Amino acid sequence: MNYLKEDTIAALSTATGKSAIAIIRLSGQDAFQIINKIFQTKSKPYQQVKYGYIVDKAEKKDEVLCAFFKAPNTYTGEDLAEISLHGNPVIINEVLNLLYKNGARPAEPGEFTYRAFLNGKKDLTEAEAVCTLISSKTATSVKAALNNIAGIFSSKVNTIKDNIANFIAFMEVNLDHPQEDIIFLSRNEKLSRLDSYIRDIENLLSSYKTSKILQNGMKVAIVGKPNAGKSSLLNAMLGKNRAIVTDIAGTTTDTIEETIDCRGIPLTIIDTAGIRDHTDNVIEFLGQEKTKETINKADILIWVFDSSCTLDQNDLKIADFLKKTDLNIPIIGVLNKSDLPLQLSFDVNSIEQSAFLTIIKIAAKTKFGITDLVDEIVKINGISDFKNDYLMINSRHFTLLQTALDALIRTKLVLSSKDADEIACFEAMSAQTALNEILGIDIKQDILDTIFSTFCIGK
Repeated sequence: MNYLKEDTIAALSTATGKSAIAIIRLSGQDAFQIINKIFQTKSKPYQQVKYGYIVDKAEKKDEVLCAFFKAPNTYTGEDLAEISLHGNPVIINEVLNLLYKNGARPAEPGEFTYRAFLNGKKDLTEAEAVCTLISSKTATSVKAALNNIAGIFSSKVNTIKDNIANFIAFMEVNLDHPQEDIIFLSRNEKLSRLDSYIRDIENLLSSYKTSKILQNGMKVAIVGKPNAGKSSLLNAMLGKNRAIVTDIAGTTTDTIEETIDCRGIPLTIIDTAGIRDHTDNVIEFLGQEKTKETINKADILIWVFDSSCTLDQNDLKIADFLKKTDLNIPIIGVLNKSDLPLQLSFDVNSIEQSAFLTIIKIAAKTKFGITDLVDEIVKINGISDFKNDYLMINSRHFTLLQTALDALIRTKLVLSSKDADEIACFEAMSAQTALNEILGIDIKQDILDTIFSTFCIGK
């Protein structure tokens, strides 16, 4: 990446395309001088936001507002300016080219946030959360990303890191001055402290599953025989008629995907082609094969039954396929058409009731039972949109937290033996190094480049 701190960078910070307003951002030691070369204003010198025109020599390019932010109290820690102009792509490109011609260069992806990190405005976890916030799909994931930006996650990591540093200091004093009249930690006190640090890291690691769900969402596949009511269920969960519903078997011949905010979870619901014992329709057959592929990639399976009918060969074929696939995901049984007289029953010779995590009665056409179904999905994921303490722990954090945990476990193991304090001190330092890397302390440049390259340009 072309991250050169001494350059002044410029980029569009709002979405590309036509809009009422667009914002171009500049950061660097020459930001103010560059703007002043192309900005004419009659505003007072002391005003932070000034009204005027962007000009190329004597030609006006746009009517704008320019905001000036003096270092170090800015997002990047450098002199920073923002031009609010009309969101016409022609105008935007002309203004950017003027800035480049007068000394700025195009910003690399994430370079504004990278400079905020270099200048101590954000640690690495806070910087990473900026990218996560932009890509968040639900209000709950936004809250979690904001918690990271506010430093809640890094504060927890710092606390553990500082405790380990204090622990190492006691260990080193014990090693360097064993005969001095100094208060040392007993072996039991050391083990007790290590247990506390291990629990703290385990608590952070336990948040990783939730973080993955909030960031990546969950895939829920709806399966069942033709005319069981799969498409009606999809429509009921979406609150709109997305899939065609008819009495003709095999109407759905391909998968239909829609993503919703399911109480904080980005939930992708996939309606699949009905599986039946035999079909002469080539398109329907291909749809059934696609259904089987979808099932293998799902996080949750909703198996829809027509409760007004007894089990038939089509139901048994699905059961046989699921047994052979050996799925290790929750399966929710849904008894659709429960407003009609019940005819369906499970038995050990066909489909066992124990195959399901739970069984819910619904009537998709009237939306009866849909709330109960959503409640169960939310319960499986353990996420509530009313909680505000979620954190965004990504795979990099998880790996390093696990490294720190393993090192502390080894520290505890060697401390349980006599005369192993020097080895224990080394292992504790390994844990400290891993936690430092989470925060971006003494981290390699290629890792930083990889992290910030995932950002959008202008952020």
